Amino acid sequence: MQISKDRKKRVIDLYFNQHKTYAEIAQIEKMSPRDIHAIIKEEEARRQKHKQQEISSKAYQLFSEGKTPVEVAIALNIGQPEITKLYREYCKLRGHDKLNTIFKETNGKLWTFLKLYKELIKKRRMSIDQVVNAVDIAIHKLPYMESLYRQAKDQAEKMQHTIQRLASDVATLQCKISLLDKTAFSIEQDCGRKHQEIHELIAQKDRIERLITNLLNVEGYSKLQHFVKENVQAVLSDNKILVSAAFAAIIQTLKADSQLVRLIYNIPSANDSEQNKDSNIIQYLEFNKDSLLDLAEKYYENLVEALTNNSIDIDK
Repeated sequence: MQISKDRKKRVIDLYFNQHKTYAEIAQIEKMSPRDIHAIIKEEEARRQKHKQQEISSKAYQLFSEGKTPVEVAIALNIGQPEITKLYREYCKLRGHDKLNTIFKETNGKLWTFLKLYKELIKKRRMSIDQVVNAVDIAIHKLPYMESLYRQAKDQAEKMQHTIQRLASDVATLQCKISLLDKTAFSIEQDCGRKHQEIHELIAQKDRIERLITNLLNVEGYSKLQHFVKENVQAVLSDNKILVSAAFAAIIQTLKADSQLVRLIYNIPSANDSEQNKDSNIIQYLEFNKDSLLDLAEKYYENLVEALTNNSIDIDK
C-alpha cells in the first residue's frame, strides 16, 4: 500500500517532534509498525545526508579560510577518516589534482613535504632547484651512507663485545690478584714464624756450644778426667770388683788367643783323663805366661779407660 506524503509528514512529526512510540503512532495513524519503521528510516537517511552536506560545506569554508585539517576536525567535531575525505574533496574542487595524487600515493603523509618546505625552502632560503639537487645527492649518496652506517654499527658492536670481554678479564685478574695477596700475606706470616724459630734455634745452639766449650775446656776436662780416673781406680781396688775385672780380662784374653781356645775345647778323645787336659793347659799357661800377663794388663787398662769415659759421658 502506497503511503501519501501527508501521512509520512504526520508520522515524522509524531516521532521526531512529539516523541511518540511506534505503538502510539500505529494507534493514531492506523498503520503497521513495519510501515512506520520504513518511514522513520528514510527520514533519518535524508537528515543524515543533509547533515553531512552541511558539515562538508562548513569544512570547505574553513579550508578556504586557511584552516588546517586538524583545526577543521576540532571545529566540526569529526574524526580523522572523515576530515581526510573532506580535505581530499576540497583539494579536488580547487583543482589541486597533483597534490591530491601525491596525497593518495603517500597515503596522506604530506607532512614530509611540509617539513622539507619549512626546513629547506623557508628556513634555509633554498630555491626549488637547490632542494632538488640536495635530494638527488641524498638519493645517490644514501646507499653509500647506509653502508658506512652499517660498518660503523658493526664496529661499535664488536668494540662493545671487546669491552665486555676485557671487563670480564679484568674482573678475573682482580680476583686472582686478591687470592695472590692473601697467599702472599699468609706466606709472609709463615716466614716470620720460621725466622723466629730459626733465631730461637740459633740462640739454643749458641747456648749449647758455650756449654760444650765450657765442658771441653782443656784444663777443666783434664781435671774431670783425672778425678773420674781416680774414682775408677778406687772402685777397682775393691776385691770383688777387681776379681770381676780380672775375670773379664781373662775372658777377653781367651777370646783373643785362638790357640788356647782350641787347646781347651779340642779334646782328642772322650776317654782322655781330666788330668791330661789340665796338664796341657798348665803347660800352655806356663809357656805363654808373659804374653798372657801383658794381654791381661792391656785389657785392664782398656777397662779403666772405658769406665772413665762412660763416667764422663754420664756427667755430661
